[in-house]
Amino acid sequence: MKKKVSEQTKEKIAKLIDVEYAEKLLNKKLLQHYSDFKKIENIELTPFKKHLGVTSAVFVIEYKIKYLTKKSKYKNLDIFVSAHSDGSRKGAYTMTKFLYNHGFKNGKYRVTKPLFFLPSRKAFFYEASKGGSFFNFFSQKPSSNLENGLSLIAGWVKKLHKFNTKKYKYNWPKFYISKMVPSSDKFIKDIKNINKEQGRYVERLFNDMVKLEKDFSKTFDKKVVYGDFHPENVIITSLKAKSLEMIDFTDLSLGDPMMDLGIFIQQFDFMGHNFVSRKKINKYKLILLEKYFNRKIKDIDIKYINRINLYQSWTALRTATFLFYMKDVNNPINDLLKDCENYLTLANGDKKIINLH
Repeated sequence: MKKKVSEQTKEKIAKLIDVEYAEKLLNKKLLQHYSDFKKIENIELTPFKKHLGVTSAVFVIEYKIKYLTKKSKYKNLDIFVSAHSDGSRKGAYTMTKFLYNHGFKNGKYRVTKPLFFLPSRKAFFYEASKGGSFFNFFSQKPSSNLENGLSLIAGWVKKLHKFNTKKYKYNWPKFYISKMVPSSDKFIKDIKNINKEQGRYVERLFNDMVKLEKDFSKTFDKKVVYGDFHPENVIITSLKAKSLEMIDFTDLSLGDPMMDLGIFIQQFDFMGHNFVSRKKINKYKLILLEKYFNRKIKDIDIKYINRINLYQSWTALRTATFLFYMKDVNNPINDLLKDCENYLTLANGDKKIINLH
C-alpha cells in the first residue's frame, strides 16, 4: 500500500501555484539560464494539473513571463514546472539534461530545454517547446497528411536508440514489463476483486508477455528508450515542420528499442481512431515502421515485428489498467484486453502483421 503524503509535502508543492512565490523564485533562478535577464515585469500562471490526494501530490503549471532585459527591452518567456510527491521529476530533469547536453540541444531532433530542479518542491522547471502536440494537429484536422510528421517521429526515436551509452555514461534505469507501475500484484488483485474471471484472464496475459519478453531479451542489446512514446509528447510547429522536440522524460530507461515503436503505434491507433479512419491509421502505422527501418514491412525481419507486437500488447494492457482505475467514468476494458491477446498471438507467430482492425 502506498504511503500517505504528508500535509507539509502537499503545502510545499502547492506553493508553486502562488504567483508571488513563483515570481520571487524565478527572479533568482532565471539569471542563471538567460544571460540578458534582469527582472520579471509580469507573470501569468495557468495550472494544467493540480492534484492533492491522499497518496500523491501532482502539479503541472505554466508560467507566461514578460521580463526586462539588461538593455531595457522586453522579452517573453514560457516556462513549465512539473512536480510530483514521489520525487520522480528529479530523474526526469537529470535525464533530460543529459540528453540535452549530448546531442539533443540543437538540430532536427531535440528535447525540451531543462532549466533546474527544485528539491524542496520536488519540481522540474523547463522551457516550453514551441508549437503543439502531434495529437493536437491531427485531431483538429483529421484529413491532414501525417506522413511528414511520422517521418520526423521515426527519425527522432531512431536517433535516441543510437545514443552512445559507452561514450556518454549515465546510470540509466532498466525497463522490464514485470516492473510496470502499477505493479501486477496490485492491478490483478484489484481486477479479481471486481471480476474474478477477468482478473484471471489479465493474469494469464501478463504472465505470457513477461515470459515472451524474457525470451526475446536474449537476442538483443538494450538501448536507451523513451518509454512513454505517444502523440501528445511529440511537439511540432506544423505538420510540415522540419524538426521536432520531445517532452516528458520521466520514463527514459534501457530496454528493447522495439518497445518505443510498439507503444507509439498502439497509442496512435487508440488515440487516433476516433478522428482518423481505421484504413488511414493502419497505413500510417506501417509508414512509421518503414521510415524507422528504411525498408518495406515485407523486408523487416520478423524478430522485430514480433517484439513490436509484444509491446503493442503490453501498451493495450497498460491502457486497460489505467481505465480500470478511472472509477468516475464508464470504461469497459474488454476490447483492449482482446487487442492485448491478439497482439500476443501475433508476437508468437511468423506473420508480418501489426494491424488488428
